[in-house]
Amino acid sequence: MTEPKELKEEIDLGFASIRLIKPAIICVTYLTEDVIDSEKGVQILNAITSLAGSKAFCTIINRSNLYTPCTEHFKFMISQRSPEKDNLLARAIVTTNMASRIEAQNFVNFFKPLTPTKLFPTLEEAITWLEPQLSKVNK
Repeated sequence: MTEPKELKEEIDLGFASIRLIKPAIICVTYLTEDVIDSEKGVQILNAITSLAGSKAFCTIINRSNLYTPCTEHFKFMISQRSPEKDNLLARAIVTTNMASRIEAQNFVNFFKPLTPTKLFPTLEEAITWLEPQLSKVNK
Protein backbone atom coordinates (compact mmCIF):
# COMPACT_ATOMS: atom_id res chain seq x y z
CA MET A 1 0.00 0.00 0.00
CA THR A 2 1.33 3.43 -0.89
CA GLU A 3 1.30 6.39 1.46
CA PRO A 4 -0.85 9.40 0.60
CA LYS A 5 0.96 11.96 -1.51
CA GLU A 6 1.81 15.16 0.37
CA LEU A 7 0.25 18.20 -1.25
CA LYS A 8 2.97 20.36 -2.78
CA GLU A 9 2.19 23.93 -3.68
CA GLU A 10 5.45 25.00 -5.36
CA ILE A 11 8.20 23.34 -7.36
CA ASP A 12 11.44 25.20 -8.19
CA LEU A 13 13.25 23.94 -11.29
CA GLY A 14 15.94 26.64 -11.19
CA PHE A 15 14.92 28.17 -14.52
CA ALA A 16 11.21 28.19 -13.65
CA SER A 17 9.00 28.07 -10.58
CA ILE A 18 5.70 26.20 -10.79
CA ARG A 19 3.14 26.90 -8.10
CA LEU A 20 -0.51 26.56 -7.30
CA ILE A 21 -1.75 30.15 -6.94
CA LYS A 22 -5.46 29.34 -6.59
CA PRO A 23 -7.36 26.07 -6.61
CA ALA A 24 -6.89 24.59 -10.10
CA ILE A 25 -4.78 27.53 -11.37
CA ILE A 26 -1.09 26.73 -11.78
CA CYS A 27 1.41 29.48 -12.52
CA VAL A 28 4.69 28.79 -14.33
CA THR A 29 7.01 31.74 -13.65
CA TYR A 30 10.18 31.89 -15.71
CA LEU A 31 13.14 32.92 -13.54
CA THR A 32 15.87 33.33 -16.16
CA GLU A 33 16.20 34.29 -19.80
CA ASP A 34 17.49 30.81 -20.69
CA VAL A 35 15.95 29.13 -23.72
CA ILE A 36 13.10 26.79 -22.76
CA ASP A 37 13.70 23.83 -25.06
CA SER A 38 11.65 20.63 -25.24
CA GLU A 39 13.65 18.97 -22.43
CA LYS A 40 13.02 21.86 -20.03
CA GLY A 41 9.44 21.93 -21.27
CA VAL A 42 8.97 18.29 -20.24
CA GLN A 43 10.31 19.18 -16.77
CA ILE A 44 7.74 21.97 -16.56
CA LEU A 45 4.92 19.65 -17.70
CA ASN A 46 5.94 17.01 -15.15
CA ALA A 47 5.93 19.62 -12.37
CA ILE A 48 2.49 20.83 -13.45
CA THR A 49 1.18 17.25 -13.45
CA SER A 50 2.63 16.77 -9.97
CA LEU A 51 0.67 19.78 -8.71
CA ALA A 52 -2.56 19.16 -10.64
CA GLY A 53 -2.79 15.41 -10.30
CA SER A 54 -5.70 14.10 -12.35
CA LYS A 55 -7.92 17.15 -11.86
CA ALA A 56 -8.76 19.71 -14.56
CA PHE A 57 -6.79 22.95 -14.27
CA CYS A 58 -5.77 26.18 -15.97
CA THR A 59 -2.25 27.44 -16.32
CA ILE A 60 -0.55 30.82 -16.45
CA ILE A 61 2.74 31.12 -18.30
CA ASN A 62 4.28 34.09 -16.46
CA ARG A 63 7.18 35.50 -18.46
CA SER A 64 6.87 38.87 -16.63
CA ASN A 65 9.41 41.33 -18.05
CA LEU A 66 11.90 38.66 -19.19
CA TYR A 67 12.54 37.47 -22.70
CA THR A 68 12.72 33.72 -22.27
CA PRO A 69 12.70 32.14 -25.74
CA CYS A 70 10.09 29.36 -25.74
CA THR A 71 9.45 28.63 -29.41
CA GLU A 72 10.54 24.97 -29.20
CA HIS A 73 8.59 24.40 -25.99
CA PHE A 74 5.47 26.06 -27.47
CA LYS A 75 5.73 23.85 -30.58
CA PHE A 76 6.03 20.79 -28.32
CA MET A 77 2.93 21.82 -26.37
CA ILE A 78 0.93 22.11 -29.57
CA SER A 79 2.15 18.94 -31.29
CA GLN A 80 2.26 16.58 -28.29
CA ARG A 81 -0.28 17.92 -25.81
CA SER A 82 -4.06 18.06 -25.94
CA PRO A 83 -6.64 19.44 -23.50
CA GLU A 84 -8.06 15.94 -22.98
CA LYS A 85 -4.64 14.35 -22.39
CA ASP A 86 -3.50 17.00 -19.90
CA ASN A 87 -6.83 18.07 -18.29
CA LEU A 88 -5.84 21.61 -19.29
CA LEU A 89 -8.86 23.91 -19.63
CA ALA A 90 -7.17 27.17 -20.62
CA ARG A 91 -3.75 28.83 -20.81
CA ALA A 92 -2.94 32.48 -20.11
CA ILE A 93 0.40 33.98 -21.09
CA VAL A 94 1.52 37.00 -19.04
CA THR A 95 4.34 39.24 -20.21
CA THR A 96 5.28 42.89 -20.45
CA ASN A 97 8.47 42.34 -22.47
CA MET A 98 7.88 43.37 -26.09
CA ALA A 99 9.90 40.48 -27.59
CA SER A 100 8.04 37.97 -25.39
CA ARG A 101 4.69 39.52 -26.31
CA ILE A 102 5.48 39.23 -30.03
CA GLU A 103 6.64 35.61 -29.66
CA ALA A 104 3.56 34.68 -27.60
CA GLN A 105 1.15 36.44 -29.97
CA ASN A 106 2.77 34.72 -32.96
CA PHE A 107 2.39 31.40 -31.14
CA VAL A 108 -1.33 31.97 -30.58
CA ASN A 109 -2.00 33.32 -34.08
CA PHE A 110 0.14 30.88 -36.06
CA PHE A 111 -0.25 27.57 -34.19
CA LYS A 112 -3.89 28.09 -33.13
CA PRO A 113 -3.70 26.06 -29.88
CA LEU A 114 -6.55 23.62 -29.17
CA THR A 115 -6.58 24.87 -25.57
CA PRO A 116 -8.05 28.39 -25.22
CA THR A 117 -4.97 30.61 -24.97
CA LYS A 118 -4.80 34.36 -24.44
CA LEU A 119 -2.09 36.97 -23.80
CA PHE A 120 -2.25 39.38 -20.82
CA PRO A 121 -0.10 42.17 -19.32
CA THR A 122 -0.86 41.26 -15.66
CA LEU A 123 -1.48 38.18 -13.52
CA GLU A 124 -4.70 39.71 -12.20
CA GLU A 125 -6.18 40.03 -15.69
CA ALA A 126 -5.11 36.46 -16.51
CA ILE A 127 -6.76 35.09 -13.36
CA THR A 128 -9.95 37.05 -14.10
CA TRP A 129 -10.10 35.41 -17.54
CA LEU A 130 -9.24 31.91 -16.26
CA GLU A 131 -11.74 31.69 -13.40
CA PRO A 132 -14.82 31.43 -15.68
CA GLN A 133 -12.98 28.71 -17.66
CA LEU A 134 -12.80 26.66 -14.44
CA SER A 135 -16.47 27.16 -13.68
CA LYS A 136 -17.40 25.46 -16.97
CA VAL A 137 -16.12 22.18 -15.52
CA ASN A 138 -17.28 22.73 -11.96
CA LYS A 139 -20.98 23.06 -12.93
